[in-house]
Amino acid sequence: MKQEYSIELLEEYDKVNFYSIRMSGNELTELEAFFEKFPEGCEHDNDIDVIISWLDQIAERGALERYFRPEGRYGDGVGVIPIEVGAKLRLYCLRLSDKILVFGNGGVKDARSWQESKTLAPYVKLLVDTSRFISSRIKDGTIVLVDKEIIGNLKFTRNDEE
Repeated sequence: MKQEYSIELLEEYDKVNFYSIRMSGNELTELEAFFEKFPEGCEHDNDIDVIISWLDQIAERGALERYFRPEGRYGDGVGVIPIEVGAKLRLYCLRLSDKILVFGNGGVKDARSWQESKTLAPYVKLLVDTSRFISSRIKDGTIVLVDKEIIGNLKFTRNDEE
């Protein structure tokens, strides 16, 4: 199935810009969809509070590598928040630099690894593909990273193997 999506700027801070993926035809970005799944008062309030506190820290200090646990392949920039052991929720993102962070979606950890999770694997695979697309476009000059901005063609099409 063909999926079309884009990357959009969500929030600008002094040290970092937050971007998120928006699937074609969806009202919400992937980050907004993540938070919609876990409304205030749900059983995952503590994990959501931890994730929000990490986002606040990243907004204040930048998308420093130490704030993320790598989740994709080495060097692709795909990571997860939070890095705490024992947390049940996972929010996946793509760290392009200390100043640029692209959020995907996430959910409840329901398997030993994201590769074994029917719920989480599609979110990570989307970010892995996005990382590959961005790297390719940086090489050919159709995307440029300037300070906290991603400039260029931020529309993507992928064939989902599901």
